[in-house]
Amino acid sequence: MSLLEVDKINSYYGDSHILFDVSMRVEENEVVALLGRNGAGKSTTLKSLMGMVQPKSGVIRHNGVEVQHLPPYQLAKRGIQLVPEERRIFGQITVQENLQLAAMTAPQARSLEEIYETFPRLAERRRNRGKQLSGGEQQMLAIARAMIRNASIILLDEPFEGLAPLIVRDLIEVCRKLAQSGNTIVIVEQNVRAALSLAHRCYIINNGHMVYEGTPAELHGDNTVIEKYLGVKV
Repeated sequence: MSLLEVDKINSYYGDSHILFDVSMRVEENEVVALLGRNGAGKSTTLKSLMGMVQPKSGVIRHNGVEVQHLPPYQLAKRGIQLVPEERRIFGQITVQENLQLAAMTAPQARSLEEIYETFPRLAERRRNRGKQLSGGEQQMLAIARAMIRNASIILLDEPFEGLAPLIVRDLIEVCRKLAQSGNTIVIVEQNVRAALSLAHRCYIINNGHMVYEGTPAELHGDNTVIEKYLGVKV
């Protein structure tokens, strides 16, 4: 049994059909990259997993339990955490208060010391307000909020978007540490090279349809798929 199983979900925005029989699986302690062009359905897939968009058909199982009809707060209690593209940290309170607030409703929260060991920069900035952080620091805080809740699976939506290359390099290293310490991660990212450097397996979605599943090594060796669905060099 996989930690997360998605079986032929169909998701809509109003009358617009966005995801078509999308299926995927995520094993425990695995990093899965979900790749595709802009508008392919990547973020909608994550929102469907988080209950922000409820599929009209199909099944999502978390630890073998069907969860496709649960609201986001119940999925969060089960251990699924979304780090959204827009981050959504609280700008008027401090870094430490952001973390403490996230930990309050977690069944088994991690300690602040553990978070600061993973994110030394946040330890330095713990008394700064969220709005005083740089873009990279805000992204670190958004990931740390998911981590402190001891999530069984972390969904990262475009974590490197709009950040300087040096900041991206630091965030990749943070994500690598999270993966090496046993965190299960699904990452959606336009930076294909960065996503594949972290992933054990990858999927490609195109126009709402899953069109590829394989390892990063297999994808690197398939230029036809890369050019057709991603349009980049990896």
